[in-house]
Amino acid sequence: MDQAYISTLAALAGTIIGGLTSFLTAWVTTNVQARNQRISAETARRQEIYGAFMDEVALLYSRALRSEQVDYADLVKAFALRGRITLMATPPVFECAERAVKFLVDLYLGPVRTPQEVRAMMDNESVDIIGEFAKRCREEFRVLGLG
Repeated sequence: MDQAYISTLAALAGTIIGGLTSFLTAWVTTNVQARNQRISAETARRQEIYGAFMDEVALLYSRALRSEQVDYADLVKAFALRGRITLMATPPVFECAERAVKFLVDLYLGPVRTPQEVRAMMDNESVDIIGEFAKRCREEFRVLGLG
């Protein structure tokens, strides 16, 4: 083979390899950035809904402690948030949200609590529905690689 052909083929091969490398680098970078944006958006969406649910549960918890009847109008937002959680959450998070809403209804149906009873409830982990929900959410974020 002529020396000129070898030089031309080597230059052409180098150009092709360089072009493919640039293309693959750009493609991988774009895919990684898009994936990171999807993860950030999903994390933010879940944090917003889960946070709103915890805020609503805390408000209803305080109302339920001093009420002897269920105010269904107050529960509407918690039920709506629980429904949104159902659409996106893993089963442990959804089940915990379900237990929280049921606990609130049961709390509403019970007697008005005295300050001493409320203080005793603070030491009982089984009634820390917000803390339990937060733990399940944190575990979900870890498992799904969202946080």
